[in-house]
Amino acid sequence: MPVVLKPARTKLTAIIEPSEKTFVALCPELDLATEGNTPEAALDDLIDMALEYSEQYASGFERFSQSPNRAAHAPFIKALRIDPTPAGARRLFES
Repeated sequence: MPVVLKPARTKLTAIIEPSEKTFVALCPELDLATEGNTPEAALDDLIDMALEYSEQYASGFERFSQSPNRAAHAPFIKALRIDPTPAGARRLFES
């Protein structure tokens, strides 16, 4: 029987939870966390953080991709680098 594998889209998760007077935003796929005064501000900061991290990762790809703690980030970094803009990153967080 033939098997067809459909390529999966790389998506990022934004978990936004209220905290004392702020909202905490987490991205478990990239091990990132930040906060903002509103849920939208927290998400915006998380998107900026993901883009900054993708730049750092891309510039040191050999080192980062070999790290036991960061090797699993590579597919997400590659997806972020396709359209390294806030709008492009936001699409990866949308369901």
